[in-house]
Amino acid sequence: MFHKIYKPHPALSEFVNNIMVFRFELDRTLPRPEFSFPPLPEQCLYFYPFEAPESEYLTTNRKVKLNRSILVGPQVNRIKLKMYHSNFTVKVGFQPCGLYRLLGISMNEFPVDESLDSTYILDKEIQFINEQLAETQSPDKLKEIVEVFLLKKLHKLRDRLPIDSVLPMIIKEGGLVNVDKIASQACVSNRQLERQFLQRVGVSTKFFVRQTRFAKAWVMKENTPNIKWTTIAHECGYFDQMHLIRDFKAFCGVSPSIIENEFLTTPFSLRNQIFY
Repeated sequence: MFHKIYKPHPALSEFVNNIMVFRFELDRTLPRPEFSFPPLPEQCLYFYPFEAPESEYLTTNRKVKLNRSILVGPQVNRIKLKMYHSNFTVKVGFQPCGLYRLLGISMNEFPVDESLDSTYILDKEIQFINEQLAETQSPDKLKEIVEVFLLKKLHKLRDRLPIDSVLPMIIKEGGLVNVDKIASQACVSNRQLERQFLQRVGVSTKFFVRQTRFAKAWVMKENTPNIKWTTIAHECGYFDQMHLIRDFKAFCGVSPSIIENEFLTTPFSLRNQIFY
């Protein structure tokens, strides 16, 4: 298995947070692996140069074969991905307002818990990029191919606002911030802040704060399996374990123990992270 997260080219850093390369090969006599994905406070561009996985949208009981390159906007619920035995994924993780600044599409008009074919939304050159990625072995070269594509988009970026600098702070603090403080640092009123959140992120301020805290709890458990849920609840600023359980049921539809069992039955950890 190969898993590496790169910092983007400096010229891209104001709208791209990270570039991930992930590959694995599994025994084909075993069932295809399935993984749960939490609703992280990150919007992404994915490339699947070989074979795209199948996505199961648990709130609607719908299964979809993904396109070979997709854009993922606001995510508010857990999904499941059924991957192939030979997996090759390249992910571009945007800054919190980065996808809006790239596309100029209001994120509250973007489908929630869905993916869109990036060939039609972003650029037809995506097909050529996937072909290049499929023929490339060097992870560093993979990163370079994606960066060259994104550097061509710099002239299209929408203007940067103070809120773009505030959002990473919310994620860094694990969502434990006051809305009035966020508005003050973004140099806007609470009402203006709400409008900017809906336009640039796709969810309300309070939802983003709550989602960030939940994502921190998920990532702690996924990356530190032996840690107790009571410890996670305390570290993430929940009132008590029941408060944490309510958030898990709201975002995942199941209790934390179900998610813990899923972690134990997957062939390996996906090493989800929270980026800021």
